[in-house]
Amino acid sequence: MTEPARASAGSSSAASPASTPSPRARSRRLALVLGGLVVALGTLAARAVVEGRAELAAADQAHARAELDAELEHLGRALRWRLPVAGHDEAALERLWARGEAEQARGPEGRPTALAAFRELREGLLATRVWGVPHQAQWEAANERIAALMAEQEVELGTDPTLLDDRRAHHLALLSRVPGPAPAHAGLAALAFAGWVGCTAGVLVRGLGPRGRLRPRPALRWGLGALLCLVAWAVLLATAHG
Repeated sequence: MTEPARASAGSSSAASPASTPSPRARSRRLALVLGGLVVALGTLAARAVVEGRAELAAADQAHARAELDAELEHLGRALRWRLPVAGHDEAALERLWARGEAEQARGPEGRPTALAAFRELREGLLATRVWGVPHQAQWEAANERIAALMAEQEVELGTDPTLLDDRRAHHLALLSRVPGPAPAHAGLAALAFAGWVGCTAGVLVRGLGPRGRLRPRPALRWGLGALLCLVAWAVLLATAHG
């Protein structure tokens, strides 16, 4: 073998290890990606806790001023800042239910406030659903209360009293429909989005060398995966409502 050929072979063999990231470099890059995800999720969780507790405090202040409408509004906002184990959304849920029950017990005089409380509870639970409506049993109970109150209101406004049960059943059937995208589409869209995040992380971890140089084959594989997941996510969102 001639000297130029040997030099060329030596340089190519020396370059190949440099183009492949070491396990330590991969671990360091993976740690950076995971650390970024933890920081992002931690920021969102911290905001949910801060905002939820602030809305509860605002509801307390409105209650002290005897401003029922403002109290219900702030309780509904606290419920919407839902975060498992945080506690503020559970407290808001209990207070809305208790307020609705107390006002309903007052009869026609408390009916408007009872309706507002149960509606705020219902809408707050719908706003925080992911795979399904959280607190399903309480959501269904709120639907029943709203349907009964609306039927009573219609009778009071002149509807035939013999139709009370029919009106209640009519309203309950409408309230029991969960608005929004089909659960299957929503679940697949969430998986597609998670796949896009994972493939994007794969491009950063596997598609770049230790000095930030592009590694064409791994970058192409992970990049195509990210593109496919992104397109699937967009299509599923566009067709979620049928």
